[in-house]
Amino acid sequence: MNNLKKIFSLFLLFLIILIFFKYNYILSKTVVEATNIWLTKVFPSLFIMFIINEIIIKTKALELLNKLIGPLFNKLWHITSSSSLAFILSIFSGTPGNAYILKEMLEDAQITLEDANKLIYYTYFPNPLFLYTILNLSFNQTITLKIIMTLFISNLIIAFLVRGNKPNYSCNPKPNSSKTNLFFILPTAIKKSLNTLLMILGSIIFYLIISNLLLTIFKLNLPLEILLKGFLEISNALNTLPLLNILSIKKEIIALIIISFAGLSIHTQVLEILNETKIAYSHFLKGRLYQILISTSTYLLISIIISN
Repeated sequence: MNNLKKIFSLFLLFLIILIFFKYNYILSKTVVEATNIWLTKVFPSLFIMFIINEIIIKTKALELLNKLIGPLFNKLWHITSSSSLAFILSIFSGTPGNAYILKEMLEDAQITLEDANKLIYYTYFPNPLFLYTILNLSFNQTITLKIIMTLFISNLIIAFLVRGNKPNYSCNPKPNSSKTNLFFILPTAIKKSLNTLLMILGSIIFYLIISNLLLTIFKLNLPLEILLKGFLEISNALNTLPLLNILSIKKEIIALIIISFAGLSIHTQVLEILNETKIAYSHFLKGRLYQILISTSTYLLISIIISN
């Protein structure tokens, strides 16, 4: 059996090499395309947000905010008060920024592992500016805002579903060291940000190559093409969505499903960031499956209420 597995693995590897040689023109074109997406859309927003998050976390700059809204989070979602900061920062950072925030706060003992394993379910927030821009290609402003708000609401619903019992533990953050000075934090923050962003670039290139190769080899109709792209990577699918000539409500639901699942590219990025922690990636995956069901149901309910 082991020999058969080795033979199959070698055959598969050889087949992949042959495919890459045959479609080598796709590889070079895709690398340029993916790098352009990364440079123009991903890097500008995430680089500065990663640095800002690192500074906020290390200097405890928003400790007052934690004290103000932390008790509400503790009461509603059964997480320690200090976890409220992770939730708020995730809204503005997007994903995989949320995984980066949870990792950094866990390492700094500002949140517990129990909290982090809850938060990873429902801190998935695609960058609002990115969503607003790309959804406006397919929908009017009202529908675009309705989709974004539905995604936010679905996260709050998931938070209730996974909240469990009230925590009987508390956080013991590491005391401020002499290295909380901005001049000590900034170089480390830049280095961490660049390392994470390079990993994100590799992930985008890989899944875009797979997508383009599959669509070249297999001639799929437009709906299947969009679903395949959405399974692999969000932006590629949403860019193609305007070409789909179906009822608007069906297109809106497809957009919600694609965004809620997040695409394998995002899953890979989150998995890589969480690899160095004990935060369970499986919770992120379950959260996305919950979000598909909850966001589509919530959206249909809102649409029915508004139409009446």
